[in-house]
Amino acid sequence: MNLDTVMSHLDTFNNYGFNTETGGTNRIAFRHAERLAALKFSMLCQEAGLDVRFDYFGNVIARREGKKPNLPPVMIGSHIDTVKDGGRYDGLLGVVAALQLMLHLKEHQIETDHPIEIVAFTAEESARFNTATLGSKYITGNLSQDDMKEIKDNEGKTLFQLVDTLKQSLPSEQDFYHQGDLKAFLELHIEQGPILQNKHKDIGIVTHIAAPHRFKVKLTGETSHSGSTPMPMRYDALTAASEIILQVEAIAQHYHKAGVVATVGHLDAFPNIMNAIPGDVTLLIDIRGKELESREQVATEVQQAISEITKRRNIQAEVKDLGQDMPVGLNAEIAQITKQVCEQHDYSYRFMFSGAGHDSMNMALICPTSMLFIPCKDGISHSPKESVEPEEIEKGIQTLIDTVIEVAKADVKLQ
Repeated sequence: MNLDTVMSHLDTFNNYGFNTETGGTNRIAFRHAERLAALKFSMLCQEAGLDVRFDYFGNVIARREGKKPNLPPVMIGSHIDTVKDGGRYDGLLGVVAALQLMLHLKEHQIETDHPIEIVAFTAEESARFNTATLGSKYITGNLSQDDMKEIKDNEGKTLFQLVDTLKQSLPSEQDFYHQGDLKAFLELHIEQGPILQNKHKDIGIVTHIAAPHRFKVKLTGETSHSGSTPMPMRYDALTAASEIILQVEAIAQHYHKAGVVATVGHLDAFPNIMNAIPGDVTLLIDIRGKELESREQVATEVQQAISEITKRRNIQAEVKDLGQDMPVGLNAEIAQITKQVCEQHDYSYRFMFSGAGHDSMNMALICPTSMLFIPCKDGISHSPKESVEPEEIEKGIQTLIDTVIEVAKADVKLQ
């Protein structure tokens, strides 16, 4: 593989949406910078001799035929959108790695039995719509136009309005992948956690992906003057929110050995001035787990805590379920192929689960799916401080290339 080309491509894509003040990247789904990056990806794929198409949702798919075109393709990819002021590698590394795979096959004149397809998903992050992995939900048939009409961003625009305005094709059956349409899906990603670095491992072979259950909580008390309202006569939505936040943390701590985490990652308070008691607060709660039962137990206890706290404080609570994804197990046979590749290259590795959700969650519902992780410095992600060593990028992409070449052999059967 050509590491110089990889690093150049990363630099090119990170120019789209770069914030010179913070050093972060803003390729928010369906905004200008993200769509420019999608267009650039399509152009690079065409230069590599691939057949390229945009689907209705804005995902970019590029195909290289195999020696046996009638066989189902092996698909590789990740996402190009970011969170606000995100890092340089989250999602993008997997897209650039997929393109590098295609360039490697072309340069070395390697013909695979199965066709190879690479994809750049859009709207994987929940930064705009508070709902994640939308691009991969779409191509697996789990996001309809009616669903899109119900999903809104913080400005009140529906997902359908944005998609239909920016559409580059009409929705068609070609957009969707069903059971049997793909031989496999593989995704390379930074870990977004500290385990690989702390354990001094080059490659993480993902066995399970935890998935989120999310809630929007609107608390309504009474706004009044901070100086003239006696303490016993206050209906403070923010202090109620504070109790809820601490309970979310405490409940998740109790279940952490089951692989559950929970976060209140967003809070809006009104009127948000020093001399007024906050009468309205909105919280966004993110609960994740690798096992459905323990995650849903935490979700139940969090909702019970919200009910108890607000009742005791005479605060009205409106809890809206923002949706839940299913935790998934990934393909053990591909994992064993990756293990053998690591051993051939003398790369250190460990089997692990992903606490973050990924497009692979949705792809695993229709085909054998595998994920590879590489370390990121101090486990920091979704931040301008996100950092990855070039040699770890090289090891990750080389592992991906060798794994895909093996998986794309007609005599390699996957369950």
